Amino acid sequence: MIKRSKMNDMDDFERPTPNSARAKRAYSTGPNKLIEVVERAVEGLPRWTLESSRDGELHAIRRTRLFRFRDDVTVRIVEQANGSEARFESASRVGKVDLGRSPRNLEELLDAINRELG
Repeated sequence: MIKRSKMNDMDDFERPTPNSARAKRAYSTGPNKLIEVVERAVEGLPRWTLESSRDGELHAIRRTRLFRFRDDVTVRIVEQANGSEARFESASRVGKVDLGRSPRNLEELLDAINRELG
C-alpha cells in the first residue's frame, strides 16, 4: 500500500515503504539543463554528495546530522513534449523506518532545485 504524505501545500510525496519516499515533478526546461540544475543543487547542499550522474540518472548520498547515516537519493530525468519530468526517490539504508527523513530529503532537494531555477 502506498501512503501519501503532505509536507506542505505544494509538495506531495508517496511513501511506498516506511523508509522511503517518491515524488515526480514536471519542468519546462530541457533534460540536459535540468540535469545541470540538479547537480548544482546537490553540490550546494550540506551533507549531500553527488555520487554519479549519467544517462539522465543522478545518484546522491545524504548523510544524517547526528549519526551520519547514509540515505540514497536518485533522480531520473526524462524528456517530455514541453520540457522534462524528474522522478525523485529517497531511501534510508539503515532500519525499517526513517522517521520522516526520506520525504524531508526530497523536500530539501526540491527546494534547492527551485532556488537554482530562480
